Amino acid sequence: MFKKEAIVLDKTKKEIKFKHTNIIHAIGTSNFSLLEIISDDPVKIMDIIITENKIIKRITYNKLTTTAKKELEKAIETIVIKDPEKFINFFNTAKPIGLRRHQLDLLPMIGKKHRMAILEHLKKKGPFKSFEEIRAIEMMPDPIKIVVGRIIAEIEDVDDIKYNLFTTPYFKKF
Repeated sequence: MFKKEAIVLDKTKKEIKFKHTNIIHAIGTSNFSLLEIISDDPVKIMDIIITENKIIKRITYNKLTTTAKKELEKAIETIVIKDPEKFINFFNTAKPIGLRRHQLDLLPMIGKKHRMAILEHLKKKGPFKSFEEIRAIEMMPDPIKIVVGRIIAEIEDVDDIKYNLFTTPYFKKF
């Protein structure tokens, strides 16, 4: 069971049924869903709030306010740092997708050499226990930035991403 929490990205007003209503744009902490929430609670950007019975709907990246888009990366980084086991476990359990592709290949800044170094480490030394251990691989970019970059790409749905590694895809109604 996942927590019904979200990080506030922006607070705005919106007209709903001819009445101005306080709306919060937020990102869910468990599955990175972008949410529109009704709330009169005094909140600040980057506050963690409970979303139980407050969610109006799930929204796409394009529906976020400009401020919310600017705060998105910082919010995702906060979520990743707060729950590192989930993302370190991804590096430990990543598998081939097909004959020529691996889940690690889908991460930004990870090329063939990094993938081979990660797999070699897992084979020789066992699973990673921290982001620092991943960072220790030669020429490895910051693993937190790698994960955050992939999550943002999935949320923005850049180039109609085929595989969602960390987010729940937004299905458009036709």
